[in-house]
Amino acid sequence: MASARELGRRPQEMIRPHVERLIGEWMEEPLAGADDDGRYLVRVNTSGFIVEIVDFEPALVRLWSPVVVRVEKSIGLLEMLNGLNANGLGLRIYHTDDQVILATELVAETLDAGDVHFACHLLASAAERLGPELSALYGGETLFTTRDGLPHHLDDRAVSSQLN
Repeated sequence: MASARELGRRPQEMIRPHVERLIGEWMEEPLAGADDDGRYLVRVNTSGFIVEIVDFEPALVRLWSPVVVRVEKSIGLLEMLNGLNANGLGLRIYHTDDQVILATELVAETLDAGDVHFACHLLASAAERLGPELSALYGGETLFTTRDGLPHHLDDRAVSSQLN
């Protein structure tokens, strides 16, 4: 199979419809269109994550979540994040620009529904668990407050296709 570059198309153009379909299947609803930066915004209860296609060779799909916002860097926080990274599975967590970010990447060209389901489930579950815990210990806040009538912990599926 010829690569996107060999066909003269940017990898994002070829991969984008496939990524949209797979994320929509995980959400069990059609994925809303990309924002002005070409990213998809997915909300999961108190957290949310961004899906973006990274122009790399091979092309990557990055999923990342600001699990805590407006949190100052401290030795205790960095030690906690380092411990989580040392014991984590498939995700990395770090502090930047007064945010704690949880992220992972997948190879776009070989992406299938199982990969997306695993990555979304892992990221959403970790964000829902870690966001409230980290904000309670180190300050800051989760991206969203819990929505009325929704479970406090959703471990498998988005509740809205937009971060709003």
